[in-house]
Amino acid sequence: GIHGAFRDHVAEARGEALVAASVGKEGRSERHATNAKEVIDRVATGDVFLGTQAIRLGLVDRLITSDEYIAERIRQGARVLKLMVHTRPVGLSGLFSGPSRRNSPSIGYGGGFANDG
Repeated sequence: GIHGAFRDHVAEARGEALVAASVGKEGRSERHATNAKEVIDRVATGDVFLGTQAIRLGLVDRLITSDEYIAERIRQGARVLKLMVHTRPVGLSGLFSGPSRRNSPSIGYGGGFANDG
C-alpha cells in the first residue's frame, strides 16, 4: 500500500544517511543496521519525530524554514512563483458559477514556491 511505497522511497532516497546515522547512534558495541531497509523497519512505526530526532535518525539532513529554503533556491537561480488560492462560494452557487479572477487559483511572479523547472 501507500505506507509500503513510502517506506521503500525513503529507504532508496536516504539509504546511506539512514545507515550512517544508525551506526553513529548505536556505536560499535551494539549491532547496527547494515542496510536502509533494516533502519526503516526500526523507525517507520507510525511515530512522529521532532526535527532534531529526524536528523539523528538520518531522515533529514538539516532543519530550515520554508522562507530560508525559498531564499536559498532564489540564490541558486530558481524561478520563484507566488501561488494565490481563491475559494469558491460554498453551496450550489459555487458549483454553477463560472471561473472568475476572484474565484479561481492563479499563479503569478513574486514570493512563494520554488520551481525547479
